[in-house]
Amino acid sequence: MISMESKKGKMIILSGPSGVGKGTINKELRKDKSLNLVQSVSMTTRPPRPGEVDGVDYFFVDKETFKDAIQHDELIEYAEFIGNFYGTPRKTVYERIGNGENVILEIEVVGATQVLKKEKQENLVSIFLMPPSLKSLEQRLRRRGTEKEEIIKQRLDKALLEIPLKHKYKYVIEIDTVENAVEKVKDVLMKEETLEVSKYYSKYHVLRKEVNTVVKQSYMFFVDNWRENVERINTIRIPDGFDFKNYLVDILTNKIYSHVLANEELSVIESKEFIEAIIEHLMIDVNFFSIEQNAFQ
Repeated sequence: MISMESKKGKMIILSGPSGVGKGTINKELRKDKSLNLVQSVSMTTRPPRPGEVDGVDYFFVDKETFKDAIQHDELIEYAEFIGNFYGTPRKTVYERIGNGENVILEIEVVGATQVLKKEKQENLVSIFLMPPSLKSLEQRLRRRGTEKEEIIKQRLDKALLEIPLKHKYKYVIEIDTVENAVEKVKDVLMKEETLEVSKYYSKYHVLRKEVNTVVKQSYMFFVDNWRENVERINTIRIPDGFDFKNYLVDILTNKIYSHVLANEELSVIESKEFIEAIIEHLMIDVNFFSIEQNAFQ
C-alpha cells in the first residue's frame, strides 16, 4: 500500500440529496486508515435508533438544549427535517482539525450551505454527491425499505430543490458506482493537498489514464486514416438506420473494457457503462461529429 500521511487538518463537506449514498461512501472512505479521516459527531433531537450510542453515533439532546446551542453559536450548521433538529458541534470539529485530522461532515444541503457561508474557505473541501438521475435516487430510497411512501415523496421533492445548488460546491461527483465515487473523492483529497502524498494515484485516476490512452490511440488512428476506413465501410452492406457513432463507440468500449480488466489493479471497476461514457466525451474532444459529417463527402 502507498503510504499517505496527514499534512493539514481540514473540514471535508460530504453533501447531497437524501438517499444519494453519503453514508455508504463516508463509511468506505473511513475504512482506509491511511487517509486520516474522522467522522464528525452530530447533535440531534430525534430519539436514538436501536444500536445507536450517545456520543458515538450522535449527541442525543432535547429541543431546549439544541436551541441553547444555536443561541450560543456552538453549532457550525444546523437544520430541521421531519420535525427533528440536526447540527454539528463547533468545538469538537475544530479540536480534531487542530490535531491534524481531516474531519468529514456528512450533512444535508441546508447545513452545508450554512458552513460554506460562515467558515473560512481555506479550511474547507466541499463535495456535492450527485445521483445519476432522479429515477435512480428514488430506487435507492425505496430499496432502503425504512420509510413510508409520504416520506419518500418528501425526500424526492426536497432533492429537486437541492440539486440546483450543486454549483455552490467546489467539487461535484456523480455516483455511477460506490467504488468509483470513493476513488473520485480520494482524487479530490489528493488535489486539495489534504494528504501528504509522495506518489499516489487512485484506481479511478489510473482508469481514466488507461481509457484516455487506448481511446485516443485507437480513435485517432481511425481519424488519421478516415478516408480508407470510410471507403472500406462503404463496401459493407449497411442497414437503414445504421448508427455510425454508436458502432464505433461499441467497438472501442469492448476493446477498452477487456484491456482494463486485464490489469489486476483495476479488476474491481467493472462498469462498462462508465467506460462508454468516457469514450463519448473523448469523441467530442477530438471532434468526432465533424469527422463523421465530412467522411462521406
